[in-house]
Amino acid sequence: MTKNINRRRFMAEAGAGVAGAGVLSAKSWARVPGANERIQMGVIGAGGRGRSVMGSFNRIGDGVEFIYVCDVYEPNINNTLRLARSGAKTTMDYRQLLDDREVIAVLNATPDHWHAPVLMDAVAAGKDVYTEKPFSYSIEEGARMVKAVRATKQIVQVGMQRRSSEAVRNAKKLVDDGVLGEIVMARAQWFWNRKPMPARMELAGKLDWERFQGPAKKRYPLDERRFFHWRNFSDYNGGHMTDQGTHLMDVIQWFCNDGMPPRSAVCQGAIYVHKGGDAPDTFSAVFEYPGFLATWTLCYGNSYEDSWKIHLQGKKATMVIDDDGYRIFPEPWQRPNIPPQAIHEYKGGIPTEPHVKNFLDCVRSRQEPNAPVEVGHRAVTGPHLANVALRSQRRAELSEDGKKEK
Repeated sequence: MTKNINRRRFMAEAGAGVAGAGVLSAKSWARVPGANERIQMGVIGAGGRGRSVMGSFNRIGDGVEFIYVCDVYEPNINNTLRLARSGAKTTMDYRQLLDDREVIAVLNATPDHWHAPVLMDAVAAGKDVYTEKPFSYSIEEGARMVKAVRATKQIVQVGMQRRSSEAVRNAKKLVDDGVLGEIVMARAQWFWNRKPMPARMELAGKLDWERFQGPAKKRYPLDERRFFHWRNFSDYNGGHMTDQGTHLMDVIQWFCNDGMPPRSAVCQGAIYVHKGGDAPDTFSAVFEYPGFLATWTLCYGNSYEDSWKIHLQGKKATMVIDDDGYRIFPEPWQRPNIPPQAIHEYKGGIPTEPHVKNFLDCVRSRQEPNAPVEVGHRAVTGPHLANVALRSQRRAELSEDGKKEK
């Protein structure tokens, strides 16, 4: 089974192997459901985020059902079966799920270090994929993932739901119409007051620890904190920098730089809350774009203005976007009328359901989704650069082709 999957991935990554890509596309196109047929899905990575996105799929309805559940932790499988079709199959080996011809599409909600293997094996097996963000574990890996997907005809949506949000799309139109004028500064922030990691944790069922570690470069004895709190450990992801930064830097790039990543990044950060991990829970990064600067600041020790917010500061006006919608305030600000009366306002959050519906529509129509692989790759490139800058304590630059750090 492993040998078959590796061969599929080789064919997908080869790019020039047109015959291989043709075989894959013929297999997948033969199974594309019609307008009224059910889309049978499998979920790989059935933890909290996987179940949350499954809930969005189920709320959309639209002829979709989960027939296969895969996770390395038995309690996750059991909890997720409640969201799947009665009699759904289960496994701890995602390759068994991919070998099931009844599975048309896959929800990839694994930890970040598993995103690339699962995505590339899934498209090579002829499956469409809704893959959670951040897209990749590194810039170089992201470039390989894009190439592998584009060697097939599969539909891949990256789980960046702001790309399908009515609020965000309306806000972009105002920026495109010139309401803000020339944008000179963009600021992204995320503030939560999080609890420290527990000193000790216990498993509630069987865990395949070796399978969880999978493609990680280092191996450790069983450590429950590394499993339950993997976002705090750089062996398994880019930390909170890429986790939340993917969403926010994508909006900034989409609105201000045709979706393209920054030229360079610098960063400072520290761990004040999640002691025992190595991913900073407090940091501030600065990104250089043509014509403007952007900052990305996160603090998990204080909830001032709670959650995320983006400021786009232009010569004519400033836009503020967050979970409440967006507001636009004209220039200049003059005391005592601070803040001035908003000249544009939209109230509404960022639901996941429109993004899920866009994916399902594209599975049927074979059209490009709102967040294709190129968007996912470029969105996380800046945060990856910032991590490089933080670890090396220097200015990190992006190569001219955008495929690696200089």
